[in-house]
Amino acid sequence: MSTIHQRALLLAILACCMFGCSKFLDDPQSSTSLPVEAAFQNGQDLEEALTGVYDLCQDGHLYGRNFIVLPELIGGNAVFYGGGFFGLEYVSALNMTATDWYAENSWLTAYAAINQLNAVLAFLPGIRNSDAALSNSQANRIEGEALFLRGLLYFDLVRLFALPIGLNAGQQPGVPLMLNPVLKKEDFQFPEQASVVKVYEQINRDLAAALPLLPEYNSTGRPGQHAARAFLARMAFQEGRYSDAASYTEAMLSSAFDLTDSPQDFFTTEGNTEEIWTLPCSPEDPNGGLSTVFGLGGGNQTFATADYLQAQQEIISPAQQNALGQAGYTAVDLRTDTGYLVTHPLLVQDGVVGWRTNKFEQVQEESDDIPMVRFAEILLLRAEALARLQGSNTESVELLNRVRRRAIRVVDAGKQLVPGGAGFIEYKTGDFPDANSLIEAIIRERRIELAFEGNFFHDQMRLQRPVQGLGYDTCRLRLPIPQRELDVNPNLKQHSCYQ
Repeated sequence: MSTIHQRALLLAILACCMFGCSKFLDDPQSSTSLPVEAAFQNGQDLEEALTGVYDLCQDGHLYGRNFIVLPELIGGNAVFYGGGFFGLEYVSALNMTATDWYAENSWLTAYAAINQLNAVLAFLPGIRNSDAALSNSQANRIEGEALFLRGLLYFDLVRLFALPIGLNAGQQPGVPLMLNPVLKKEDFQFPEQASVVKVYEQINRDLAAALPLLPEYNSTGRPGQHAARAFLARMAFQEGRYSDAASYTEAMLSSAFDLTDSPQDFFTTEGNTEEIWTLPCSPEDPNGGLSTVFGLGGGNQTFATADYLQAQQEIISPAQQNALGQAGYTAVDLRTDTGYLVTHPLLVQDGVVGWRTNKFEQVQEESDDIPMVRFAEILLLRAEALARLQGSNTESVELLNRVRRRAIRVVDAGKQLVPGGAGFIEYKTGDFPDANSLIEAIIRERRIELAFEGNFFHDQMRLQRPVQGLGYDTCRLRLPIPQRELDVNPNLKQHSCYQ
């Protein structure tokens, strides 16, 4: 069965059974339809179903836009004033309703993908025994990818639709946990939201189980063991399990990954050394591509906020600025350089209106992979985790400096690079009298290094800090449970501000 036919079959079933189509209860499958079980006869069918899930992940409702753009807008790194994606201005202003189109389609598409992954996992054991052409290593990889993707999707669902884990929030409603495929009328159910902590426990089980099943390095567009470690570290980071985060990242330091020569190289060159896992996005993926919102083309008006621009100015410490000034030198951050040293600026002034990100190329014209996790994040994640465990320490400072050396250049009055100029912008352990001062420097670096990649909002939630002037537990910082789900499922609970 082709990928298109198989995917259409499962998604049509799911769209009816989980998202408010009452006709499914009476006529779940016409007499002329292919039985669902016929979609999974051999290993190739499983591969095609898995490919369908990757297609969904590339879609604009998930990682091709919403799961990265929405947290940047909610978190206050970017502001949307208008354009082709009508309604994003309401997300940006924290003025969503229970019928918000972006929340609804993110929910629907994520659960569609989860249901297909559940089907792959359900049919895999039988196909292992019946398909002699399916090798054990291939079956393990399929299982590992399915578990990994399910854990990933639940991780982003619970972070966007529920309170952050920590304090008393762990027992608050998270999102429904669907672990078995809904393929026929008898499978239909009205799940309630599992608690936030229960969702995190399931994510941990999925990612931990996936880790040994995946190859160390997978093919382009597919996660390997290091991607699983990276997301296990992200999850531990979100929970405040900093010892586990440090442990997961340790193996990655001796891997084949390395920073590219400049920040621009990661975004303009696919298949580079910094990629731990990216999702390919090409002109054949019309609904994907982060440039559709975070790009210079098209009619969308998305700009960096004043708060973000202020954070840029603070990336060189006052002491470093003073030393540079006395020497007659200037520090140029390539991540925010608008053309002084670089030919491909990552931030571009758009007339007199403001500054726009240029990290993501126009996918309508060329391929532009979606950055899911990269090595620079791992270095900064480990640096903060160690600082929280050991206080001001040499390794954390060196990891922080490693990112800064790649990003910042020191030039003289004639725009010439200063030999040994990195010494002006590197930190020393003695610059941090306590753990907190080092942690704050790393947090600032994370905001600039990972800007517009979907990280800052989740950092604010992890740190339980205000967002756009609101407390981290404010209802308006959560995506609303879609009204159509509430209408069909009485077991779901809406956030109070959307009732």
